[in-house]
Amino acid sequence: MFIVGAGVGTGSVQNLTIRAANILKSADVVIYDDLGVDSEETLSLCGQKCKKIYVGKRGGRAEKNTSQAEINSLLVELSASGRYKHVVRLKGGDPTIFGRLGNEIEALKRAKIKYEIVPGVSSLVASAAAVGMPLTETMRGGKHFACISGHDAKTNPDAFRDLADVDTVVVFMGGKNIASVVDALLMNPTFGSEQAAATTKSRGSKATAASKRTKSTPCAVVRDVDGAKEKRWLGTLGDIVEKTEGEKLSPCVFIVGEICKSATLHERNVYL
Repeated sequence: MFIVGAGVGTGSVQNLTIRAANILKSADVVIYDDLGVDSEETLSLCGQKCKKIYVGKRGGRAEKNTSQAEINSLLVELSASGRYKHVVRLKGGDPTIFGRLGNEIEALKRAKIKYEIVPGVSSLVASAAAVGMPLTETMRGGKHFACISGHDAKTNPDAFRDLADVDTVVVFMGGKNIASVVDALLMNPTFGSEQAAATTKSRGSKATAASKRTKSTPCAVVRDVDGAKEKRWLGTLGDIVEKTEGEKLSPCVFIVGEICKSATLHERNVYL
């Protein structure tokens, strides 16, 4: 079983690694996620006899999403059947970053199925590159960064508060609730009384750290990096919600920190 990262770029092979391409060429069956607008270019690398099974998840679509339990069972079934020499699980970006990888490898481990993880180009690094900035830079106070899901802004406030002292925060899956993400990063009172009560209860009398971020903290939003619908915004925590108002941001990466002062909206030769 090969668990392969397809890279970013809405199905384009622009960011597919050579190793990933070679594995797809030898695949007997591919279980693939939603790779974006057009996944055919990536899947065309597979042989004519290769069986392709779609198990993607994407909010707002009419078709039923395949549950994670169903995917786990399918991976085990196909790998253990003996019918396929090379079974490939194809995931967008890099499988190790917000790719539900843990659930799948635990299922494979329980079934005593050997697997190999093949890394891909993540939207984490691709988005930083798209706005011409590093993720770590000692000159601009970027000694470290942390990644977090935007869903946590409403469901797990402690996760954002625990990042109060992190120089740069990279938010995945925060496009639909970017206003809540901004409030969480600023630790605003509008973060919600329920969330504040939950934090107080979970931490007892322990004081909550103050955030190093303010409304003037620079930030960048990159939608559909290297894809057909790529768009980039630069701003601050005080104006980024207004700048992106009315835009469909998903899928996007939201980078926040002083290091974003290095970011630019330079012209990109994506298909060079």
